[in-house]
Amino acid sequence: MQWGHIKTLFILSFLLLDIYLLLQFIDKTKEADFGILDRQEASIEDQLQAENISINADLEMNNVTEETYILASQESFEEVEIAQLEGLKGQTSTVISNKFIVSQFDRPIAVDKDISQEGVNQLLVDKVLHYDAYTFWDWNKDLNIMIFFQKQGIRPVYFNENGILLVYLNSDNEMTHYTQTLLGEPKPQGGGTKALIPPIEAIEVLYNNNHLKPDDAITDVGIGYYSRFTSEVEQVFAPTWRVTVNEERNYFVNAMEGFVFSSNDMTFLQETVSDIMMKLHALNDENEVKEPFLNILQQMLETENRSEEE
Repeated sequence: MQWGHIKTLFILSFLLLDIYLLLQFIDKTKEADFGILDRQEASIEDQLQAENISINADLEMNNVTEETYILASQESFEEVEIAQLEGLKGQTSTVISNKFIVSQFDRPIAVDKDISQEGVNQLLVDKVLHYDAYTFWDWNKDLNIMIFFQKQGIRPVYFNENGILLVYLNSDNEMTHYTQTLLGEPKPQGGGTKALIPPIEAIEVLYNNNHLKPDDAITDVGIGYYSRFTSEVEQVFAPTWRVTVNEERNYFVNAMEGFVFSSNDMTFLQETVSDIMMKLHALNDENEVKEPFLNILQQMLETENRSEEE
C-alpha cells in the first residue's frame, strides 16, 4: 500500500511540474509575440532613435511626389559638335565611333588637392564640350579620376557609361586626359507619372536591409536617375533616391519600387576603364593619343590591383 501511495505522489508531482513548465512556455511565447508586435508598430523614426541613427539631412527639401521612368540612348556627336571639339584650345581630341571622346591636354593642368567644385568648374568649363550637361560627383583618389555624371534636366544620372565625363590625373595631381559620353534627350516611359516613395521610406528600406548601422548619420538625400534596364540601343532610367551616410557611403533606392540598386564607385571605374582601353585599342597606332593614354590606364589598374592584393 505504501509503494502505491508513493507512486501516485510521483505521478502527481511530475504532472504539476509539466503544467508549470507549460505555463512558463506560454508566457514566454506571449512576451516574444508582444515584442515583435511592438517593433512592427514602432515608427521608423523610433527605430532609428533606438539605435542612435540620426537624420541630419533636410528631407523636406526633396518634395518630389510624382515622376515617370525615362528612356534615353547614347548620343552621337554631330559634325558641328566635332568641329567645336577640334576648336577647343590646349588639347588633342579623338572621337571614336562618333560616340566616345578621348582628349589629351597639351600641358597637364595642376589641381589643388582641396579644390572646391566651383574651382573644378572654372578649370574645365571652356575645355569640355557641353560641360554644363554634367555635374561633379567625386574625385576617386585611389585611381586619381574625377567623376562627373551627366544630368537629365537638373538631376544626375548615376553611374552610367553612356553619359559620363571622366578626368584623369597623374601622380602630381595634374589633369592629363578626359573621356566623355553623352545621353540623348529623355522620353517619358511607363504610362505617365507615378507616386514616389518619400525619402523617409527610402531610409526605412535601407534600415530593413541592414545597410544602416548603430550611430550612423544620414547626412544628405537627393534624387536622380539610375539605369533599370539595359540594351545595346537604349536604357530605361528609374527615379532614384540617393541616401548618403556619414558623408561617405552612398546608397541608391528606386523611388517607385523601393528596392536598393547595387553600386560601387571602384568597381564601376575599373569596369569603365577596361571598356575604354578596349575602345582605344581599336584606334590606329599612329593616333598620338592612343599609346600615352593606354599606358596611363594600364598603370592605374595595375597599381590598384596591387593595392587590393596587399
